Amino acid sequence: MFTTSLGSQTRSGRYLAAVMACGLRTGLSHRSAANLWGLRPSDGRIEVTVRRGCHHYAGLIVHETRMLDPRDFTVLDGIPITSVARTLLDLSAVVRPSDLPAAIDRAERRGLFDLDAVIDVLDRAKGRRGAHALRQAIAGYMPSTQKSELERGFKRLIEDHPDIPRPFFNALVDGEMGTHEVDAFWADHHLAVQLDSFEFHRTRRDQERDAASDADLELAGHRVLRLTWAEATVHRERTLRRLRLALG
Repeated sequence: MFTTSLGSQTRSGRYLAAVMACGLRTGLSHRSAANLWGLRPSDGRIEVTVRRGCHHYAGLIVHETRMLDPRDFTVLDGIPITSVARTLLDLSAVVRPSDLPAAIDRAERRGLFDLDAVIDVLDRAKGRRGAHALRQAIAGYMPSTQKSELERGFKRLIEDHPDIPRPFFNALVDGEMGTHEVDAFWADHHLAVQLDSFEFHRTRRDQERDAASDADLELAGHRVLRLTWAEATVHRERTLRRLRLALG
């Protein structure tokens, strides 16, 4: 029986047995695929995606789909599995939206996150469950207009709260060793805000440059507050509290 052999095998063995139990055109998917890719811990469930029906063995969750696009499937450790992009889409349908950023972060750290591939999967999703949640989760990674949208979001945050004084935007501020452009600057409070978009702050070189700029500004007596996409556009109340505290 499938269930008997399942319990006595390694994780990879159980996953392979699950795929083989459903025959051809089957791939490990959803939470199980995310686990094998290293995007989340295992929760004991085994999930596969098939084009045709599969006998529902105990302990096996079967997701049926009308069409298996070859772009959405690959092989990992000898096991047919959904691609990372398709896995993120499937995962978004079965976990809380708040769990998605952690999975995306792990994919990025492991060198598996391909924004173009995720966008392609979403373009083909055609209203699939979870697509909206995944679009929201990757909004901070969109490179083409992210910086300008981030700036607009931050400006709206300031404009919507008159108790916060209006800063100089895109200001040039003198540091100890040089001049730096900051996204917002309250001169009377010596407070600078830098908006960290994924596009311009993703590499180690970017981070080292940012740290050097912050240190130079701080040596000149300024404070630097860095805000991410989520902090400026999603966690607005928390960001407002930080600004009010920094502005005294």
